[in-house]
Order: sequence, then C-alpha cells, then structure tokens
Amino acid sequence: MNIIERNLYRLLRAGIFQTDEKIEPLSAWKWHRLYQMAMMHDIAPQVFQGLQNCRDQFAVQVPPKLMQEWSQTAIQEKGDENDLLAPDRLTNPLLNRHLQAMLDTEDSNTETRTALLHLVGIVRFIMNAGIPVKRVAEFGVFLRQSGRRVDFLRLKKWIDQLQLSPMAQLAALMLVKLFHFSADELPFMQPVGDEQMDRQLRELYRQKNSHAEEWYFSQGKNIFVHTSNPSAMLWHIRRSAKYFRYYPTEMLTNFVTAFAHSLSHIEE
Repeated sequence: MNIIERNLYRLLRAGIFQTDEKIEPLSAWKWHRLYQMAMMHDIAPQVFQGLQNCRDQFAVQVPPKLMQEWSQTAIQEKGDENDLLAPDRLTNPLLNRHLQAMLDTEDSNTETRTALLHLVGIVRFIMNAGIPVKRVAEFGVFLRQSGRRVDFLRLKKWIDQLQLSPMAQLAALMLVKLFHFSADELPFMQPVGDEQMDRQLRELYRQKNSHAEEWYFSQGKNIFVHTSNPSAMLWHIRRSAKYFRYYPTEMLTNFVTAFAHSLSHIEE
C-alpha cells in the first residue's frame, strides 16, 4: 500500500471511527490524487471528516482550493445507489428464495438480519462494481454500534446456507486489514494467516472500480447490436471469471442478469 492509500484509510478510520491516526506528509499532487480516490470509492464525506479530526497535525497540509472543493463535495455528496440489483436479493432463484425466507423469519432479531443484508450488499458490489470500501466501512460501523446484539451463530448458519462463506471472508479480511478490526469482532471469519490474508486482498485490489450502468447495449446504423462501452463488458467478463470460484452459483446468474439488463437498453 503506497503513501496515498495509507493516508486514505487513516483518514477514513479517523472520520468514521474517530481513531487517533498519524497522517504522513503529502505533496499537493498527492492530496489531489487522494481526493480522486475518495471520490472514486464514494467516501469523500467520510474522509473529509477525518481531515477535520486530524487538522491539527502538521502533515495535514491540503491545498486551500482543494479543501474548499472537498468541503462542498462533503455537503452535497449523497451517494450513488446501484438500482440494477438491489442488495436485498440475489440473482440465483434458489439462493434468493433462501435469502427471503431468512429475512422473513420471525425468530431472529433485526440486527442479525441487517448484518446479513450488509454482507449481501458487499457481495453484490464486488460482483458488479469493484472494491466495496464504502460498504465495508458501513458494515464496520454497524458492527461497532450493534454487533453485541447480532446472533453470530445464526448469521454463520445463514452464510453457509447461502454459500457466502468465501465472499464473507473477503469482507472480514478488509475489516481486519483496512479498518483494524479484531478477530473477536468477526466471529464469522475463518482463521487465516497474514500471508494468505494479504494475498487475497491484493487479488481483490488488482481490479479497478467500474460502474455497471456503463455496460449497456445500443443498436447502430448497421443494425448489429454492440456495446456502448466494450471495456466495461470485458471488465464484467473478467471479474465474473476471476470470482467464479468464490461464489459460482451466484456469479453465473449475476452475469446473465447483467447481460439481460444491458440488452434492455437497446434503442428501437
């Protein structure tokens, strides 16, 4: 992790968890790059709050013009929800039936169901958009605030029934490495060594963020259907193949669903 990324996550932790973080000095160009990364991950307001919390440190020398722009962004930013596939459902019919039954069960509490929805949302983001920094951070905030009321035995059972274990492990690794969670706070996490943990996170971070809404189809003058963004389509194909082993049953139907959604944008 380079110095820009280190500072990004330090400021994010300071902004959402109010932790005491030591910020490293950055040049004006690197501060602009950090801002771009915060915008890309949709965490600009949270990182800006971290800047406010760390503003007395000598190393926090953000260019005034950028600080003003960042402040305005933090006020206006409302997030961008992906309406392609809602996070409370899965595309595989059988798995989605199990998920809905879990969400409708009357003998589980709200916190346990909410924890499951956080994990499903993270999985959906990994499959359709990229690195789920904001969603993982939100899950971390939820666990710190309401984790004591989560029935982790039931949650682990649900994770296994939905075949979510490998993907849930990725979310847990991000919470440990990026947000400094302990294993005690993540009872659903499988024991893993630091080397394997780092390898899995590097694999996740090799993928650049994208946006599923860019992957649409249109019909040209030659009648043949073509993609409006070929690179986005190739991104989906590569990502589906890359994470197929993590969630094969859902990854396949997710790709087909995204493909069908794109076809719906053909111009008549």
